[in-house]
Amino acid sequence: MNTRLTRFAALGAAAVLSLGATAGASAQGDQTITMIAAGYTPDMQPYFDQLSTAFEAANPGINVDVQVVSWNDIDQKVSTLVQTQQLPDIVNLNSFAGYAADDLLYTSDQIVTPEVLADIVPAFMDKTKYNGTSYAVPDLASDRLFFYNKDILDKAGVTAPPTTWTELKDAAAKIKATQPDVIPLALPLGPEEAQAEFAEWAGGNGGFYFQDGKWVINSQENVDTLNFLKSLVDAGYTQPSPATTNRTDGAFPLFAQGKAAMMNGAIFFPGELAKANSTVNFGTAPTPAADGKSSVTLGVEDYFFAFKKEGNQEAVQKFLSFLYQPDNYAGFLKAAGGFLPATKSAGAAMGSDPALKPFIDVLPSAIFYPSDQASWDATKGAIQTTIGTAVQGADPKSVLDQIQAVATGQ
Repeated sequence: MNTRLTRFAALGAAAVLSLGATAGASAQGDQTITMIAAGYTPDMQPYFDQLSTAFEAANPGINVDVQVVSWNDIDQKVSTLVQTQQLPDIVNLNSFAGYAADDLLYTSDQIVTPEVLADIVPAFMDKTKYNGTSYAVPDLASDRLFFYNKDILDKAGVTAPPTTWTELKDAAAKIKATQPDVIPLALPLGPEEAQAEFAEWAGGNGGFYFQDGKWVINSQENVDTLNFLKSLVDAGYTQPSPATTNRTDGAFPLFAQGKAAMMNGAIFFPGELAKANSTVNFGTAPTPAADGKSSVTLGVEDYFFAFKKEGNQEAVQKFLSFLYQPDNYAGFLKAAGGFLPATKSAGAAMGSDPALKPFIDVLPSAIFYPSDQASWDATKGAIQTTIGTAVQGADPKSVLDQIQAVATGQ
């Protein structure tokens, strides 16, 4: 996923309002609101098309135009629209603080009804704040586990999934020795989701991006994490080019086809395997941690937020509140491919699902992106485009120093 690399303070709320009351007035006098939505699965556009049709039937005079954009392109898409003052009304994305810092967004209580807000899981709402004020509403959440091919591990004589980095290296060596055509670990550090993959490994070494109120990207823990991952690459325990391997079109097919033995995967991973007609006999476990450290899971939540434009607030609130109606929200979760729901009511309805239990069990160890920091968008983009180079020739400390400079603006 690309991201915007600068903030847009020059726009300001006044400039936003100066765009006029077009919030989308059509030739027939109807109002049109636009939405840029994340492409979780190919089912998202059909879902939003059907939802918009149902909403328009229930709300004459308001039209909704939803464009679903892939995760590879959505950050840059939204960034470009903001830069060119073609603001969408609603965005579905995984970060918002930079726009909130520029006073471009409505607060969360302006974009959904009180009833919807009361139904959102409180822990998820905590991540929607910038400077103490909530500017977004969570749409869904996920966390991650370590997926492994049981048959490959069995054939290698590995009797249990690795829990430490030492055990991981030992398992990888045994797999390589017994099944030379198998990749022991699929490591996606390409631009699609490098920030997630690195966070999972760094968190298991006591590192992360932002801790105790400050950016710690170039910490010793993070340097050591990159050196460990580099040692796996150098030993031939990963696919040849982690820096250019994305999860969706790179690492996932390797695992789904039985060509890779282990990889990190999110809550939607089993559903993706089923859709790919994969016959892999897989298991799940917490991601291996550094020796003597505790495993973590990366908790991720995405959001709906809305740009302030003259005349659009009421229509925005009506549409998003319509989306959160139980049946409509269930359809959203289904189209998205299987995530933890953001509402208490949906969570209660899905809590008995055995497929969700392992992911729910690791939630207490979850770490979350610092999406409430205004520089996170730019920082995330720098991680996505450069972190992989540190395991393929670039100096890990130098790479992390460069990303730290982006985060701190120095």
